[in-house]
Amino acid sequence: MSQTKHQFFVDIVKVPNLLCLYRLFAIIFCVVLFLCGFAVIAALIGLTAGLTDYMDGIYARKHNMVTRLGALLDTVADLMFNFFVIAVAVKMDVWPIWVLYLWGFRDLGVLSMRASAAQLGFDIPSSYLGKVASNFIFYALFLMPFDYALNNSNYMHHAFVAEHIHPYIGTGLHWLAFGAVLVGIAMQWIAAFQYGRVYIHKYDEIHKAEEQANSQLANAIDNPQDDATNSNRTGEPNSPDVDDSSVNAE
Repeated sequence: MSQTKHQFFVDIVKVPNLLCLYRLFAIIFCVVLFLCGFAVIAALIGLTAGLTDYMDGIYARKHNMVTRLGALLDTVADLMFNFFVIAVAVKMDVWPIWVLYLWGFRDLGVLSMRASAAQLGFDIPSSYLGKVASNFIFYALFLMPFDYALNNSNYMHHAFVAEHIHPYIGTGLHWLAFGAVLVGIAMQWIAAFQYGRVYIHKYDEIHKAEEQANSQLANAIDNPQDDATNSNRTGEPNSPDVDDSSVNAE
């Protein structure tokens, strides 16, 4: 077994990475439940998946278990979690579809930057603002089942709900959840611009290093004798000293 495969299996069984894996599989299970018509149950299970986003990072930092595999799993899990929340809300007619587009274009750009950075040999670390943005979307998921229940037509035929709960609590929960997801997406866009600045800075460093290396190579090709002379000067013995010593010896 190669060292890379060994390190993968060592990292994958660490508690923070197992929490990320649970979040990934829980989200997939939530999607299946949603497609089968159990939207509220899917949202409630999604809450447990969202809680692991708090737990894995805290545990990893506290016990010094931060790994590149964990960072990758956390990024993928956050992406799937946010997509699940927004897609379910749009499908349930809780939020308009342009929210999904606004989020999707942003994450597509960030993924493209990360892929390009990986090819160039550097990483774009996740920002604190991006994690806070995911927390706002998590809060929106927490409110979404109540929003759906109180504003769904199946519940509105009850006179008490229609007269006392919906005008105040139902409407308030709807705008609170919608506001949370909008704030989260706005923060994600700000974080995306921060990632862009990091990408441009790293790209410029790599480009300047390549230009310097190419310039040195061009100088070496154009002036091979100068390089040979410089190397000989540093390596050749001092002939006058040798001659003087031989004369004195005689």
